[in-house]
Amino acid sequence: MLEPVIVVLIALLVVVIGLAAAAAIGRIPVTTMDEATSTTPFEDLPEGPVDADHIDGLRFDQSLRGYRMNQVDGVLDRVRDELLVRDREIERLRGELEQHARHAAAD
Repeated sequence: MLEPVIVVLIALLVVVIGLAAAAAIGRIPVTTMDEATSTTPFEDLPEGPVDADHIDGLRFDQSLRGYRMNQVDGVLDRVRDELLVRDREIERLRGELEQHARHAAAD
């Protein structure tokens, strides 16, 4: 005859398999985690043009389920650098445009 411990283990196994099957087919509602909350206010980027100073001052909320800071920091560093390059190029082109406009007005 089966020992009582084995009978209990088999009964537990049947219950666990039954619960897993019920959850899988939707008979048992499975709740998800709530949205993360924060105690610090997140200040998003301002409307309109964004410059490198905006990126330098940007801070994200951190949470237990947060992001990989080194990845986000790397991306933000690259975006900041690209913004600086873009802004310098725009300034250079505007300067050239002003020079051409002055030369055209003088002629």
